[in-house]
Amino acid sequence: MRCIVSLILALFSFTSAVCADPTPPSPVLGCPIPSFKDIVLIGVGDSLTHGTMDATDNATNTQHAYLQKVYESLAQVAEVSFSQPLFDYEENRMLPFTIPTNLGVEGSDIYSLEGIEYYKRYGVDESFLTGKYLGDSLFPWWLHDLYDKVLYPINLLALKPVSQLDATVWLLNQVAEAGQSKSVVIFWMGNSDSSNAALGLGTNNPIYIPLPLDQLEQELNPLLFTLLRFWEQSGLISFEPYTISSIERNLTNADDFAEQYHRVLTRLATEVPSLATHAELFLCTLPYYISVGYLLDSEDMEYYLQKVNLTYTVPPSFKRVTEPGTPITDFSKGDRVSLFTFLTMYILLDQGNSVAQVNQILERDGAQRDGMVLSEDEQYHIRERIDSFNEAVKESVLTSTTHVHLIDSATYLNDALTGKISITINDKTLNRKWGRGNSFTLDGVHPGYTAHTLIANFIIEHLNDTLTMNAPLHELSEVMETDPYVDKDGDGWVEGPAYTASGITELLFLFKDPDDSDPTLQPTLPPDIWNYVTNILLREFLF
Repeated sequence: MRCIVSLILALFSFTSAVCADPTPPSPVLGCPIPSFKDIVLIGVGDSLTHGTMDATDNATNTQHAYLQKVYESLAQVAEVSFSQPLFDYEENRMLPFTIPTNLGVEGSDIYSLEGIEYYKRYGVDESFLTGKYLGDSLFPWWLHDLYDKVLYPINLLALKPVSQLDATVWLLNQVAEAGQSKSVVIFWMGNSDSSNAALGLGTNNPIYIPLPLDQLEQELNPLLFTLLRFWEQSGLISFEPYTISSIERNLTNADDFAEQYHRVLTRLATEVPSLATHAELFLCTLPYYISVGYLLDSEDMEYYLQKVNLTYTVPPSFKRVTEPGTPITDFSKGDRVSLFTFLTMYILLDQGNSVAQVNQILERDGAQRDGMVLSEDEQYHIRERIDSFNEAVKESVLTSTTHVHLIDSATYLNDALTGKISITINDKTLNRKWGRGNSFTLDGVHPGYTAHTLIANFIIEHLNDTLTMNAPLHELSEVMETDPYVDKDGDGWVEGPAYTASGITELLFLFKDPDDSDPTLQPTLPPDIWNYVTNILLREFLF
């Protein structure tokens, strides 16, 4: 009985906190209908929309991400409502009673958008609804996962657990009921339907981890190594993520993607009766995930590994981008390795292992180790699948009414990342080259401040054309001046952000530039690096 009384009192306290606004109450928990300005900016998507950087979600990162920049520009020419579900440095939700309009959740794909686990990535025969993709916490101190942290308190106001799509439907209907406001929805969903295939991570039964376990037997704690090997032999973990079968496990089927994408838009049209009159929906196409800085080619590897051992060259079986000393004109060619594989090689060389020993990670008996290398053919396989996803996005626009618009972000970003077009700011070129490419954060996956702002400007131009606005573009040169992910001294390392790292970011932060004004100073690894790495990776990927 005492617990029930506490629950009732807590709900009453919540209702009082949310309902402090004197506007007329709605039927939902007696709370007022939220008041909205002329435009309500809504984000639907994954980590790119959430604002993840360095595999970390916090207010510093989110407030430098593209959707925030879009809002700042629109707010200069119109009255705009926009709310971020900001996290502190411990990744706890700040101001949990604020209703978010950025609903993007890191890791979301076209299925988890609706609260569904895609069957292939889980290793079962059919997709299924799961609570882990729903916001369902009753109290702000019980926000245990990202869906709770982002979508709270919409689940309370909707009187049910909500997926990201459910929350979008609820928010759009609230905007329509409130009066004359217009929703502007940036819908950028589908990157995660190919991301883990390119990153060599994720799925269940087995979990893929791009680490060369064979080469770490002497480095890891013997008990841990035995445990990892046992899990591998039991089929729970795989250290061979780059085979066609492994890649295919992580890729959404083309037909499945098209069907689910259409289903999502149909639900929006059906469950938001005034969608066509009170909303403008902008669908973004998907850039090639194989073009992120996380995937290092032969030129990348030799550039960095020769800082440790001047004699380092990639093995003959590893297909090169260019011959040594040849200018790079096409970043789309060549075999790749994951950032984690590369960092393992860097640490092994730094600890005194020979080039031949380190290259055993990539080559065995003169032949390429397929499972550790993302070959050109495997990249092409992923690229073709992303092309099919984009066809589904474009088809959705063609078959929809005039309130649905296309933003072809894929073509623009692909051309920039692969070198087809050159984007130079303050004498710095933006491209896909990990730290020295001035585009990605230390995780090699998520854009930095300047790249996020570049994306924002591209979107703003489309909003201006479609909505006949004149929102100003951001000055990229000014953003770059304070961007911690720009290689200012040209040595291939970046200073990174000032906050304290946690989780996998601890490993990435070991490679921050100690002085980005002095190219002679390089990162120094701690003497107990393998204990450090072991604890981080086991905690991040296995527990």
